[in-house]
This record gives sequence, C-alpha cells and structure tokens, in this order.
Amino acid sequence: MSNAASAGTVYWIDHFVVPVNDLPTWRSFMTDVFGGRFEHEGGLTTAARAQRAPIRTFFAVGHYHHIGGFLQDQLLPPPTGLGAGMPRHAFYIRASDIDGHLRRLDAAGVPYAGPVATSENGEDGTAIYFADHDGNQYEFWAPKLQPPGAMENDNPARIGRISHVVLESLDPERAAEYYRRFFGLEPIVNDDVAAGTLALRLASGGRMVFKRVAALSPRTGGHNLWKGQHVALTVGDDEFIDAYRRIWNGLPESEYLPYSGDAITIDERTLPPRTELHGQQARGEKKNTLGRGTFFYDWDGNNYHLVGGRPQDANFAHYVAGKDENFNFPVGV
Repeated sequence: MSNAASAGTVYWIDHFVVPVNDLPTWRSFMTDVFGGRFEHEGGLTTAARAQRAPIRTFFAVGHYHHIGGFLQDQLLPPPTGLGAGMPRHAFYIRASDIDGHLRRLDAAGVPYAGPVATSENGEDGTAIYFADHDGNQYEFWAPKLQPPGAMENDNPARIGRISHVVLESLDPERAAEYYRRFFGLEPIVNDDVAAGTLALRLASGGRMVFKRVAALSPRTGGHNLWKGQHVALTVGDDEFIDAYRRIWNGLPESEYLPYSGDAITIDERTLPPRTELHGQQARGEKKNTLGRGTFFYDWDGNNYHLVGGRPQDANFAHYVAGKDENFNFPVGV
C-alpha cells in the first residue's frame, strides 16, 4: 500500500477476544504462557446475569494488548491440529528467545508444534504453534526481520506485540477486495505465499492472513456465534471517525441485537458484510445518531472494531492509546 496514510489505515492489531468453556483454567493459561497481568472481569453480578451480559475476563500482555476470554453458553467444537486451526492469533518473539519459550510451554504442560521455519504466509521466520485448553489456537512468531516496535510490547515472558491473525475465507479474492476497499490493504505477493493464502501487510507491522477453505469451520464466526469473539484493529486518532464513516457508508446495519438471547434462525456466516452493535446493551449501549453500531463483519463471519492511537514517531512504531470504540462513541456524527 502507499506510504501515505489515508482514512482507515490499519497500523497494528490491537487486541482480540477468544471464546472459552473453562474461565479459571484460561486465566492460568494467560498467566503461565503469556505472562499476562489480570486487568478486570465482568458479568458476575445478579444484575449482569439478568441483563444477559457475558461473563468475561481480560488480561494485559505487555504495555498495549488486553486479551479477553468470554465464557460460552455452549461447548466449543473439538480442537483441530496445532497450526491448522483457525482463528489463530500470533505474537512476536525474538529468535534468540525460542528455547526459553519452549521451556515455558513445557513447564505449563502446554502441547506445541515447532519450532517450524516457514514463509507461506508472506514473511520468513520461525513459528511455534500451540493451543489453550479450549482449543483456541495461538502462535509465537520470530520473523527474520523484526519491524520497528515489534517488541515494544515486551513483557516478563519476552513476548512482543500481536504479529498476525490467521482467519478462514471462502473466497480470498473477494476478501482482498473488501480489505482494499475499506482499509487500503494490498496483498503480499512473493513466490513463497502458499496457494489459497491471502496475506495483507499492515502499515507499521503485522499481518492479516486468510486461508481458503471449502466450508467455514464451526469456530469461525463473529460475536453472536461465539460470545465476544473478535479482533480489534489500530487506526490513528485523526482517522478514527473517518474510518468509521467509510465503513458505515459502505455496509448495511445488522438487524440482530448481540447477546440479546433472541432466536437467530439463520447462520450469520451466510450473511453479507455489515455493521452491528458492540454487544454492551446491558450497560446501556445504543446505536449512534446515524443508527449504526461499531462492530463490522467481512464476508466470512470474521468481525472487528477499531481502536485509535496517537503515534509517537513517524511510522507509528510506538504509540499511546487514544480513542476507543465504545457504546457511546461517536455521538452526533
């Protein structure tokens, strides 16, 4: 993509949420494997239960990322093979720290695959694949070339920023058009990119990777199929509102109310891209004055929201938290 930033430029992946069946075990996993620091939890009051608010917990991994686990009302599907299942969320590590990460996984009793040298997703590097007790897939990624700021998120476990996500797509070419239209992202093109793979490089660091599938797996889908499941994308504070305007101008609003308990008789993964409420109606969330929500879906049920940041240098390698998507923003647009 052009070096010149435009409205909607995605600089990094800010955070993500995964569905879980065993919240206490997931808390231990976040502490033992990621060196996570407990931030907060919610949904555990009688009032919250009456409003059907999801039961959830968040951990900080380093300076920026807060990773969420949301308790589900139904059992998750059986896990797939390590490095094969999607969604998969990956973090930067240093190549010199690989042995230390393997020892920590061993000590935590977490099965893993690797280290594996690979370039099939658009970059050269070494990957370690593993999963939590509920089958959510993760990856440690040690690229040959670290982008500036990759380890800015460094924590006691020596884990950096989120490096990439790997998601499913029925039609990667259609997905490429969607991400080009709304965010100006262009595919990584080289001889190593695997067949059926769409790899999109973000402006400052990291990737969004999509793998062609014949049918979407049971774990793919947004925060109605699996409570809370999403990825958050970092844009500049000065682009935040314009980025949402572009999305609202290009996508319809969903007719469904997240977490409402309403019977949804259609597989939402068959619906076209759209926008939707965050799902915090238990806290008074309402659509903005345009009648719009701030979550948005692609063609394959993957869903997102935006987070703003204020860059501390020219290439957004370092930034501080800025505007955040929430149920009261933006009002009056």
